[in-house]
Amino acid sequence: MDTLASRTIQALKAFIVDNQLENGHKLGSLNELSQRFAVSRTVIREAISALRADGIVEARHGVGVFVRELPKLNETDTADADLSFAPLHSLKTSFMDLLELRMAFEVHAAGLAATRRSWAQESNIWNAARQFEGSLEDEAALDQLDFAFHRSIAEATNNGAFIEFFNLMSRSILPQPAFSKELNPALITSDYIHNTVVEHRAICEAISKGNPEEAREAMRAHLNRSHLRYRGFSDGASSPLSNVAQEE
Repeated sequence: MDTLASRTIQALKAFIVDNQLENGHKLGSLNELSQRFAVSRTVIREAISALRADGIVEARHGVGVFVRELPKLNETDTADADLSFAPLHSLKTSFMDLLELRMAFEVHAAGLAATRRSWAQESNIWNAARQFEGSLEDEAALDQLDFAFHRSIAEATNNGAFIEFFNLMSRSILPQPAFSKELNPALITSDYIHNTVVEHRAICEAISKGNPEEAREAMRAHLNRSHLRYRGFSDGASSPLSNVAQEE
């Protein structure tokens, strides 16, 4: 069954595999993990329990959650992932077109979040923004933290289709890593990252005020800045869009 807990389990597995985390690596406390993956402590606790039963992680009381071994993705996981992403893979459109689609979706999601979010969901949005802001020196963490921020807004729409579409869309089309100064020095600068923090705050404040128009405009400004920067590079030989499929 596809539940929030099962998706969180897969997200945790992917995080461990993608970062090649070794035995003994500390993932964080339950509170830190719930913020990083933008889910409640109840959901993260359920996910950790499942991974612990599989011998992938261990939880040390009062210390945190640690990696025990690298997860192995079985054929079912791979098949499910291929099936989930099949609709996007079959689209005959450009990367920039997909970014525009994502912008339209997330702008509307921010407006819905402003009117539908619960207190806990609003707290998750702020926590994700603060987590990003507090990790500016940890470049490797910024992609996951930015993803958690945007996903927390999708979840605050309280619309299951929005959440599913966000998970499918964002992981498939965003350049990875998106915040690497080393790989994308002309695109990712200190000012760029600082402006991201400012824009995250503006989105949070608009959602907290319950103002859907202001929330949509704040999200539009945030995504439009990134969109324009990527468009400026998309035709060059030094394009940072490292995961854009080549035309057949």
